[in-house]
Amino acid sequence: MKLRFFCDLCSTEVPRNTIRCPTCGRYFTAIQCPRCKFRGEEKDFAQGCPKCGYMKIPRTAVTDGKSKKARRRQRASSAAAAEQPRPSAPVAAYRLIGLILSLVLIALVVVLFLR
Repeated sequence: MKLRFFCDLCSTEVPRNTIRCPTCGRYFTAIQCPRCKFRGEEKDFAQGCPKCGYMKIPRTAVTDGKSKKARRRQRASSAAAAEQPRPSAPVAAYRLIGLILSLVLIALVVVLFLR
């Protein structure tokens, strides 16, 4: 399991022992779990998040009869899906804002041409 580290301010991937983000300059004081927001030192996360188990390999995955290659593929795909940055607001909010702005634009065009 290869851990990847990201700046929580600008989402830039940073090297493991970085003290300061090379992009935005933010200082790192701890590592934060992306799922439950637990904060701790790197050694606390050696076996995954100690609070919620994020990135921890379940024991059943090792003993369920799957080949090592299949388990690696499954872990890689689930880790890649979990590490993707989430949008800051739900998609529905962006759609609503777009609809409101479109209606305002249409109203302005109608007011300007009906004068």
